[in-house]
Amino acid sequence: MRPEEVVALPFVLALGAVAGSFANVCIHRLPRGLSVVAPRSSCPGCGTPIAPYDNVPILSWLLLRGRCRSCRAPIRVRYPLVEALVAAVFLISALRHGLSPVAAGSALLATAAVILAATDLEARVLPDEVTLGVLLVGLLVAGWSDLPDVRAAGARALLSGRLATALAGAAFGAALVWAVGAAYRRLRGAEGMGLGDVKMAAMIGAFVGPAGVLLTLFAASAAGTVFAGLPALVRAVRWRAAFSAARGSESRARAEAARQGLLAAADGTLLVAGPRWREIPGAPQEGKSLGAAGPVARPAAAFVRLALRRAAAGRATGTGRLALEDEPGDFFRVLAARGEGVPGGVLVLLARVDVPFGVYLAAASVLVREWGGPALDLLFAGLPAAGRGLLP
Repeated sequence: MRPEEVVALPFVLALGAVAGSFANVCIHRLPRGLSVVAPRSSCPGCGTPIAPYDNVPILSWLLLRGRCRSCRAPIRVRYPLVEALVAAVFLISALRHGLSPVAAGSALLATAAVILAATDLEARVLPDEVTLGVLLVGLLVAGWSDLPDVRAAGARALLSGRLATALAGAAFGAALVWAVGAAYRRLRGAEGMGLGDVKMAAMIGAFVGPAGVLLTLFAASAAGTVFAGLPALVRAVRWRAAFSAARGSESRARAEAARQGLLAAADGTLLVAGPRWREIPGAPQEGKSLGAAGPVARPAAAFVRLALRRAAAGRATGTGRLALEDEPGDFFRVLAARGEGVPGGVLVLLARVDVPFGVYLAAASVLVREWGGPALDLLFAGLPAAGRGLLP
């Protein structure tokens, strides 16, 4: 980097933290259909508007010790983490590419990836405001990058410039993901890839080009396979230990239920309800019957009743996909569950398993944007790679 660019790095870091604060606003409001411009940010607990001095990225959360100044309600740790992550992304982009359009494009894509990963994970939503808006800005950044070549060689430079690659990548990404989704729908009779995924692929393609789209889908699929299988293995080991401990005494069973599930009596009364059960809208709480479950909680309550019946016969009950959704609300969970008879009733352990493909797609797009070219060079062991020219 040039010396004058090094001096600007603290300002780049601060700008990234501010962008991260705005990313938090998008993550919270867009899935709920709210404006990201107005009204001012307020505490979700008491509704008190947040003062400017309490809205300084990262620092305010630390000074307030993660609690609202007015009502002392806890502020989710996600807020400073997102701010710090986006700030780091801005700094890394500037260090790698200098203060240039390329750095701006990398920072923009990574910020969009953070927002989309969070909204997809929390609400199963990929907001059009992010996918289509960043797609448009990405094309503008690509055109901006072509300006020096256009000045030197004229408009024909656009035919082989970054804008042409971005347009080809956006079209190819959207077409490929739409085709995969259509084929899955035809073969399996179920939704595989929604229009949100198609728009997200178009957005990614504008930043990584056609070859980058293929690399991104490959990396996302590989990561999804690894990160879906590894947690399942860890969960199986952890649950085996938990049930073994719970079979020792009722007090241990209650402790495991409070930590990662629930304990139900033979008559269907909830004896202990852990945080994973309590977060389900309409889930009966301690002392209540499973029959009191609301619409969202009914599939989970039905699983517990099945576990009670099977436990009476000395059998365990398990599922790897228990889907719970609040329509038209913003609650969505896919849970793995296993129930076994223990002293005092039936212990049911619960764990989230609903990491959507958009999360892996977002992470992979950032990696491909930064290291897709070297990855192709490594893959082809130094031989000329035909797809190398289709990367930005």
